[in-house]
Amino acid sequence: MKRVIYHFGMNQTAVNQNTLVFRSVVIAVFQHLSFHKFQSVMSFFRELSFYSRTVMPNGSFSSHYVPRLVLRKFSNRLCTYNIKTGELRENIAPEHAFAQNALYDHNTERALNTKVESQFGNLLANILLKADHTVSLNRMQLLQVKKFLLVSELRTMQNEEWLQKERQMKNSFAPDFKERRIEGETPYEYWMRTVNTVLDSDGTPASILQNSNKTYPAYHWASIVNSGYIAFWDAPESGDEFVITDIGMTSENEKGWDGITRHNDKKLSWLTDILNRTTNDEEKDVIASLKKSLTHFSENFMMFPISAKRMIVLINPFYKFRYAGMKSGLSCVPLTELTVIPNESLFEPNRNYYEATKGEQNSGVYSENDQYIYDIKKLASDEIQYCNALFMDRINEYLGFSSLDSAFGSIIKYKLLNDPPYTPRVDYTPLYRIIEKRYSCKLIFPY
Repeated sequence: MKRVIYHFGMNQTAVNQNTLVFRSVVIAVFQHLSFHKFQSVMSFFRELSFYSRTVMPNGSFSSHYVPRLVLRKFSNRLCTYNIKTGELRENIAPEHAFAQNALYDHNTERALNTKVESQFGNLLANILLKADHTVSLNRMQLLQVKKFLLVSELRTMQNEEWLQKERQMKNSFAPDFKERRIEGETPYEYWMRTVNTVLDSDGTPASILQNSNKTYPAYHWASIVNSGYIAFWDAPESGDEFVITDIGMTSENEKGWDGITRHNDKKLSWLTDILNRTTNDEEKDVIASLKKSLTHFSENFMMFPISAKRMIVLINPFYKFRYAGMKSGLSCVPLTELTVIPNESLFEPNRNYYEATKGEQNSGVYSENDQYIYDIKKLASDEIQYCNALFMDRINEYLGFSSLDSAFGSIIKYKLLNDPPYTPRVDYTPLYRIIEKRYSCKLIFPY
């Protein structure tokens, strides 16, 4: 598919000279700034940084479908493994990983930087990765986090075809949704329109509905992301670390799902049983609404790594209802029937502290100062290896990790998790051979 390539008429020498001039200007200006003027100038330079970070020596744009701000938190140097060629590359700078020339159009590339990455990057550096035990977010910060997750779902490669399938689902799930049809719009242009619909919003379904250019996938995935609750899961203090793929995230389906029958079968069965037994109209409304959300949020949880040691997890709203039921003494479907990692603490919802603006916290009036407190959960070695195996099974081409040592256990786990007659979707045999040679060992699997 044709991509627009932008040239600025500068050779590499000119680019380097301009970089030196830019740095000199920054130093000179910063020496004479008040704090408020400093903030304004920084905003201006963030605009300029878009160009300096994306222009390649040949004048084209390098688009990171996995944000560079996340890749840098994995390691200063990365390892990547290509599942199509069997090539392991090590000691790669983040700016040279998970990128493709001119993947996005000019306006989308710029908007990704100014409308989501700059805001999330600030949260990432100053809050999300600084916290040791708990993460505290106000309402607006939580919106920024969820918007970042939403964009992460939509920005990765090969989404042109996927979004066309999503578009066709509208008639089944949201027949009343009004989507603008643009004559001659290509799948690529529709993809860019979808991403920009989210970028021009605050990431909520209500905000997206106000956009005359809205698309169904933008609304659909905004509904999913905003219906779930987030958690923070950490890698063990030593040993295993998270891996990352060119999809940027992965998810777990309900245990026992075979890819054919409906999603969330056990969840829906349990909710239906409760619905049939309750006589409380309010409870009926809550359960009916939850059942409806499960037709869209088909996974147990979605995982988004933000460093080699921490990831954000978007958890199905079912588990918040289940947790409340357990606290009230309700007989609940066991986690062992739903997930491969039946650790109750991992699904524990966050604590909320609302600023009472009208004397009643349940008045429907919210404040930007409302607080959401998340206890950071530490994964055991077998849990992180399982999570990494999910990443390894959902991949287009590239697997990334900080070092082969940190990924070794997860790579082996991936093979062992797949029992006959089921086989892994990805063949990592060339990587197993690399491991055998690197560590002077022989890997023997039971099948």
